[in-house]
Amino acid sequence: MTSPRDSKVPAIRCLANLGNRHFLYNKKIVVWIFISKEVDIKNTQSVALDQRSIKKLNIICLVLIIAIWVLVACSGSTSTEAIQEPSDHIVAQVPTSTPEQEIIENQTETPTAEKPQGADSAANIENGDENQNAQEKSNAELSALPIFDQFIQDIKTGEADKIVGMWVEDVLALRVVYQPTNQPGFVSTLNKTATYFLYPWKHAGNHGLLAHNYLAGRFFFDMGVGDIIQLVFGDGNYMDFEVTEIKEFQALEPNNPYGNFIDLETGQQLTANNVFIEVYMGDFHTTLQTCIAHGGNSEWGRQFTVAPPFD
Repeated sequence: MTSPRDSKVPAIRCLANLGNRHFLYNKKIVVWIFISKEVDIKNTQSVALDQRSIKKLNIICLVLIIAIWVLVACSGSTSTEAIQEPSDHIVAQVPTSTPEQEIIENQTETPTAEKPQGADSAANIENGDENQNAQEKSNAELSALPIFDQFIQDIKTGEADKIVGMWVEDVLALRVVYQPTNQPGFVSTLNKTATYFLYPWKHAGNHGLLAHNYLAGRFFFDMGVGDIIQLVFGDGNYMDFEVTEIKEFQALEPNNPYGNFIDLETGQQLTANNVFIEVYMGDFHTTLQTCIAHGGNSEWGRQFTVAPPFD
C-alpha cells in the first residue's frame, strides 16, 4: 500500500511567465500565479485526500491573491496621488486691473479710525509732496519732448498716404500705428503710441486716433479747447487741427462695445451707434478717443476730443 507521502502533493508555484493562466497587473507590479495539479491516483482514499488538499490550497491561494491585490492597489493609488501633476484646478494668477485702476482704488480708500491731532497738517504736507512729485514728473515729460522738426525727422517713413505721428505743443509727441484690417478693436499697448482707427476713415473720411488711458491716452486729458493737433505724414508733411470740443460719456455697460452711453453734459442716453455718428461722422475732422477711469473701473466712460482743420 502506498503512503500518502509517496503520492505527489499539489504544488503552488509563482512564475514570471506570460503564458500562465492567471496574473494580476497593477502599477507596474505583475504577479503571476500558477497552480499546477499533479495527481497520481493510486486508490480511492488517496484521491479523496488529494481533492481535499487541493480545495484547501485553492482557498488559501485565493485569500493570498485578494490580500496581494488590496496591498498593491492601496500602494498604487497613494503613489499616483503623490506624483499627479496639477491640471485645471490650479490657475496662474494674473493682474486684473490696469495701473491707473490701481491708483484710483488706492485713492478711494479712507481710514475709519479717528484722526490724531495734527493729522490734517500732515496730510496736507503729504498731498503737497505728491502734487509736487506729479508736477515734477509732468515737467520732466515736457522737457523730454523733442522739438517739432526733430520729431518729424525721427518718425518719417516715406509713406505720404499714412499718418505716422501726432504732435501737440507742450503736451504730447506720439507715434501712430495702424489697426490690422481684420481687427477693428485693436489698440496698441506701446507707450507714447496712438492707434489709427480705420473705421471712421472708411465710412466718413475722418481721422480717428485711439489710446489707452493708462498709456498714451493719459496725455489726451491735458488738452483743451484751442489746442492745435498736428498730424504728421510719412513723407514729413503735416496737417493742423484745432480742438473745438471735448465730449465725455458714461458707458452703461463698460465691457460691451455696443452698449448705451449717457452724455455727461446733457444727461441724454445714446446708443453706441449714435455716439459714433456724433463724434466721428460729419465734416472733415480728427477725433481722439480714450477711456475715462472712475470708481476703480478703468473703462467707466469715454472721452472724445474733436478737432476740425485749423484755418
